[in-house]
Formats: sequence, structure tokens, C-alpha cells
Amino acid sequence: MSLTNNSIGHKNDVFNYGFYIQYLKNDSSLLNTLSDKYGSDKGEVSSNLNPYPWPSHNYTDFYSLVFGLRRNEVKTVVECGIGTNNPALKSSMGVAGKPGASLRLWKEYFPNANILGCDIDDDILFSEERINTFHCDQTSPESIKSFLSNAEIIEGSVDIIIDDGLHEYYAGVCFFENIIASLRLDGIYIIEDVTHDDIIKYKNYFYENNAAFEARFVFLKSPLRTWGDDNNLICITRKTIL
Repeated sequence: MSLTNNSIGHKNDVFNYGFYIQYLKNDSSLLNTLSDKYGSDKGEVSSNLNPYPWPSHNYTDFYSLVFGLRRNEVKTVVECGIGTNNPALKSSMGVAGKPGASLRLWKEYFPNANILGCDIDDDILFSEERINTFHCDQTSPESIKSFLSNAEIIEGSVDIIIDDGLHEYYAGVCFFENIIASLRLDGIYIIEDVTHDDIIKYKNYFYENNAAFEARFVFLKSPLRTWGDDNNLICITRKTIL
């Protein structure tokens, strides 16, 4: 889908502030290197190491900017979407996908953090040093609450939450509403792979909830990807105690 004036101007009276950044890409940055090492599509050094049938995102460049100064301070990271390689499931990474790739990326990038992952595919759940994973259907409030209980996540304890799961608006809102209380007041919530159709829906949603949350819509450009695809993030912070 091409980027339209409607998608970027929607709720223009509220979401009309921003900035445009150009930079000389540092392909050898740590997060890009870790993406190749573990097989994550969040970034890359070389396309030859990309196990997926689509070009990598350049999220790691944004994450280096946002997370770089906090690497040693982050204690808990939660990510929805471990990366199923079951082609029968939605948002499958394909048979060549590497489940747990981004969890291992975060484990190495945040040396003092415990990494908690969740996914609907029980076959890819695993545990290793500083990584634990749990079942979760992000479209079910009951399943999300069960995940929080099983993972022993308490309110206001999580530094970073990343939704890299189903990549559908209603699933994203369901997961957000049922886990956001776990985020620290100075924490960061990221929704990845947001299409421009869904950006319009999310702008409506955060317009109605702007007293409690601040949402920033990040449109990333890359010569590897078509401008106007799903190479977009929503970066959310809390304003109040919920």
C-alpha cells in the first residue's frame, strides 16, 4: 500500500508534530550485528544472512537511538511473538524462521535484563539463561492475564514491552490494554510492523486515550523496503498510574 495523505494527516489537529531524520547507516552497529547473529528481521548487516523471504526492517537503528543509553539499566523486557515457523499459523516467519531470535538479541543487548517472551505456538516455547517463554493468545484477555500470572509479572515492573505478534489492530489493542499496567512509568511500549491502514485506527484509539498515554508514530524509510509498507512503529509511554 502506498503512503497516502489521509494516513499521515489523520487527526491532523493532534498528530501533526514530528521530525524527519536522515543518517548514514551504521550497518555494523551492535543491534544490526545481533540481528544477523540470531536471525531476527529487526535489522541486518548483510542481506545474505536474512533467513526470511522479505527484506529486513531497520528498527534496530531506531532502537539503538532509544535504548542505547539504557542498556545496563534495563531489568525486564517482554516481547509478544517469539517467531513461529509453523506456516499454518498467522504471522508465521516461514519454515526457515528462527524462533526466539529477537529474545536472544535482547538478552545479549541488555546484559542485566530478564527476557520474557510469549506466543500462541506452544511448540516453540523454550527456556535458557535469562530467557523464559510462555503461552499467550494476544486476542484473549484471559490468556494474557494467565501469561502475566505464569511469568510472575507485577504491575509497574517492566522496562520495555514489544508487540511483535499478530500484527493486527484488534490483537494489538487487546494485548496493550491487558498488559500496559505492567509497564513502568518511565518504560517504553513498542508496537511493530504497523500497516498504514492500522495506523489510522491506532491514531483514533490514542486520540481517545491521550490523557493516559503518549503515542509517537514512527515511519521508517529504507532502500530495502517499499515506502508505505509495514515498516512502521508506534512508541508509547504512560502519563499516569493506571
